Amino acid sequence: MRCFSLDQPHRSRWLVRFLHALRPLLLPLALAAGCQRPAPPLVEPQPPEVVVAPPLVRDIAETLEFTGNAAAVETVEIKARVSGFITQVHFEDGQRVEQGDPLFTIDERPYAVIRDQAKAEVAKAVAELEELKSEVTRYQALLPKAVVTQEQYEILVAKRNVAKAMLDKATAAVAQADLDLQFCRVASPLAGRVSTREVDVGDLVSGSSSGATRLTTAVTTAPIRVYFDADERSLLLARQRAIADRGGRAVEWRNVKELEIPVAAQLVTEEGFPHKGILDFVDIGVKPTTGTVRCRGLLPNADGLITPGMFMRVQLTVGDPSPTVLVPDLAIGVDQGRRYVAVVGEGNRVIHQPVETGRSVADPGGMLRVIEHGLEGTEQIIVAGLSRARDGSLVRPVAESAAKNAPPAGAAAP
Repeated sequence: MRCFSLDQPHRSRWLVRFLHALRPLLLPLALAAGCQRPAPPLVEPQPPEVVVAPPLVRDIAETLEFTGNAAAVETVEIKARVSGFITQVHFEDGQRVEQGDPLFTIDERPYAVIRDQAKAEVAKAVAELEELKSEVTRYQALLPKAVVTQEQYEILVAKRNVAKAMLDKATAAVAQADLDLQFCRVASPLAGRVSTREVDVGDLVSGSSSGATRLTTAVTTAPIRVYFDADERSLLLARQRAIADRGGRAVEWRNVKELEIPVAAQLVTEEGFPHKGILDFVDIGVKPTTGTVRCRGLLPNADGLITPGMFMRVQLTVGDPSPTVLVPDLAIGVDQGRRYVAVVGEGNRVIHQPVETGRSVADPGGMLRVIEHGLEGTEQIIVAGLSRARDGSLVRPVAESAAKNAPPAGAAAP
């Protein structure tokens, strides 16, 4: 028997070859051993939680909306009534003023001198008249004695009458001088706001009737008017409703203010129609090309927020109150231009119900939207979490009242 002994280098090469030969057999065994580990259990995700509430049903009157512009009840261009230099300006541009508040002062000194001269003329005329009166009395006593002739007496009486007329003229000159002196102080003719000043201290202004200098402009702000064009059908419906509310007593268009037809308005940044007023005026004719009538509403504007020229939307009530379905604006979704409301149906499945929306209605809890078609008012609609409610998906509904009373996340339990 022959024995072979391998040196160390040969044994190493032989072992490497042996392992390479076994590698295709060992790899499947290792993978099979790893696959024997148990798979983790699958956890089904919880349906998303949404807040639901029934639509609101309220009695709301039918209204129509129009566009209009605000206008001041009174607008006055304030001009100088006497000529002179401006010595004082008593207001800031855009300031609120009351009737009689000073606005400008024109140099009074020339007019004070004219007034003093007029008073001196009055004193002179009074003295001359008194002298002639005494002469007439003396001539009247001498006339029967033939000391003076009738002609001399009549001439003296005529001079007395002339002196009396000169006194009246001098008195009128004093009154005119006092009036010019008053005109040196320009006051606001109304309560409201003033525009920017058109002159400054030191400017020379003219008070001539043909070319009087404009100093500023003043407008009233409370109440304020809003002009809009309404179609004749809407206007007639609003009038008929107002007449019915007043027991059927008709009122002419010129007295439309007596009907107190409600008008509401909003500015471009406002929601709802917070400014309430009445229909104040209806024009004398209908425009044949458009079929509309020029109308005017009167708004209190106690806070002075509305200023002349502002763009406004006007709401006119034309129908009696009737049950109306309302939902929050946030509960209305839009899918490819189609508006819908997410309704939670049987089995807590979501149904995207198409709806037709109407005007917005202001509410203390937020803006509401009128639903004209699509809801009956008894459904449970999603008012929070609309983005998590796909059509046909499963949700966990939570009543709105319970969601409001729930403690915030992370709060300690009592």
